[in-house]
Amino acid sequence: MLSALRLLCEEEGFDLVEPVHTRWYNDLIEEEGHVERGTLKKLPVPPTISEAETKQHRPNLDTSYNAVLIGNSKAVWPKFIEWLSSQCQKEADNDKDGKGRGEIIQRVLNDNPFDTFVADNLFKVFQSCCNNKETANIGSSTLTSYDIFWSNGKRQKVEVDATSAETAREKAKIDGNYHCYAAGGDEGVDESFLVSTQRVAKVTGKFWHDEAGTKLCVHPQLGTWTSFRALVVFHTVPVDSDQHVPVPELPAMCPCPVTTEDITMAKEVMDYAIKASVGESNIDYGMKSDDHPSKNLCKYLHATVTSGSDWSKVSPTMRPWIQLRDCISVGREKHKYEDAQLLYHYTKDPEILKNELRKL
Repeated sequence: MLSALRLLCEEEGFDLVEPVHTRWYNDLIEEEGHVERGTLKKLPVPPTISEAETKQHRPNLDTSYNAVLIGNSKAVWPKFIEWLSSQCQKEADNDKDGKGRGEIIQRVLNDNPFDTFVADNLFKVFQSCCNNKETANIGSSTLTSYDIFWSNGKRQKVEVDATSAETAREKAKIDGNYHCYAAGGDEGVDESFLVSTQRVAKVTGKFWHDEAGTKLCVHPQLGTWTSFRALVVFHTVPVDSDQHVPVPELPAMCPCPVTTEDITMAKEVMDYAIKASVGESNIDYGMKSDDHPSKNLCKYLHATVTSGSDWSKVSPTMRPWIQLRDCISVGREKHKYEDAQLLYHYTKDPEILKNELRKL
């Protein structure tokens, strides 16, 4: 199923599809103390055989993973703009109230279109792969359901046989808080379950987690110019009811691809960004207090619309957060986001999207 999922994701602009086992992630967050402190929860793990038996089986990664991390490089942006244009055209074609194209476009742009694009298109991919008998098997196991842990901290569980594409897309609405924190309990909103996608990426062995400077994941070729959108955890039933799938060996961790100078610069920019945004308060990202400045900071960074149609309009408090990615030189020359993509991801300014649509 991995090859089919990767192909369909790439067609939609999500060109990062990395297999992972949830046991790897669980072991890491437990080792780091997050489970004991309650800042992160363990992911579901299927029944597995003993460590000794695992070594005997030496499972192939593609047939023994139980989850997939999905993200994108800058490749997603043209796909998104193309989709956005088609959405505006559909709304215009269905305009029975004579509102006019300008008002229709404004409504589409104000309705969190990138999140809608992510949810709509990834669910289309999941439906194509997971409800297809030819691709829905993982090794010798049959897929029965899957959990989607969105980067905004929301979780949906989808039963393979019982879910239509329309129902799935409706369930996939991911409005709300972004990935730094998760606030549950809202009426009509699915269970919150914060997953540290940076740590998931780390245990795939394909990314280095910069915990000292940017707090971002760094890819040896793409650098910091990646974003993670969802972790999909598969629930399967073995063909042999007594079969327990072995846990694949943890991949070798990605060595640090970043220079000491880059990390030093990133630390300075991070310190400045925090002070500019929340003052001199000591930011503890493990705290859960509703009035803690870190929560307000996350809201500001990920759930606030600010001016940003060009660099001159970006607020002084937002600018260092955007520039933080640029502190890392690896991948910058070939893989850095274009200004429109970079500024929109941080500011959510609909004027950026209007400018992009005018170019078509």
